[in-house]
Amino acid sequence: MKFRDDKKTRSVDINLTPLIDVVFLLLIFFMVSTTFIYTDSLKVNLPKAKGENVEVKKNINIVISQNGSININGNRVSKAGLPRKLNELHKKMPDATVILQADKNSAHGDVVFVMDYCKRAGFEKLAIATEEE
Repeated sequence: MKFRDDKKTRSVDINLTPLIDVVFLLLIFFMVSTTFIYTDSLKVNLPKAKGENVEVKKNINIVISQNGSININGNRVSKAGLPRKLNELHKKMPDATVILQADKNSAHGDVVFVMDYCKRAGFEKLAIATEEE
């Protein structure tokens, strides 16, 4: 005996093509509308710190102004001439402490630039001067 199923079985298919189209259109939209920002340097307000004043007999004072100019012991030095000047100072005073005084509105990149060349010249002691609170 054969039982007959009166209900017709229909296959249920979900068409994903429109969904995929919408997802790709959104992806293209976000890729096209995205902007990439390149920052030359980060501006940082340097913190104030409390601490003891330490007198150092041999020191090299490096001052970085707000506009990025660099002065070593009161003499202005260009960024290109900085490595040569630091190497000369390291030969004269290998145990000297470098005291870095950067304006709180100076670019962070300038501070890192000077610190990097101090390290390359061979200075082992580096102090960053801050204002007292």
